[in-house]
Amino acid sequence: ELAEVIVAFKEAWDSFAANDPERLAGLQAAYISNNPHPAGSKDQLDAADGSEEYHKVHKQYHPKYRSILYERNYYDIFMLDQQGNLIYSVYKELDYATNFAWAGAGEWKDSGLGEAYEAARTNPDRITVIDWKPYGPSAGALASFLSTGIRKNGEIVGIFATQLPPDAKPICS
Repeated sequence: ELAEVIVAFKEAWDSFAANDPERLAGLQAAYISNNPHPAGSKDQLDAADGSEEYHKVHKQYHPKYRSILYERNYYDIFMLDQQGNLIYSVYKELDYATNFAWAGAGEWKDSGLGEAYEAARTNPDRITVIDWKPYGPSAGALASFLSTGIRKNGEIVGIFATQLPPDAKPICS
């Protein structure tokens, strides 16, 4: 099912606006700036106002991934397309709708999530662990990421990643 979710978000992302800068501006406005919930609670918005397909897809899947985040005590859950665009996140920090490809111009491409994206793109059939380092979109808090490629019918359709909570500890500590 995760592959279908990523495909649905990717199709909705592509149809939201004509290009990535317009998607970034529009989606950050809809889910961050105009979100009635305060910082740290942006995840409470199931769907922004508007007739765009993205909002319908978000309303369909966001409650499920928010519940998974709470149940597993993740800090955030991310879905990225093959070009490195962050097409979905639960918490909607300022990394949302930005690009993480090292070859791109995304503000956070050199971050831990950028490393997680590139590692999963390079080795999509492995789970990659990115060690703790400050992460700008999370107010500089230490962050560690897990990432892997997601396949549908044998083809990579995107990258799934999680950000571990600051109080998570390695199993060997």
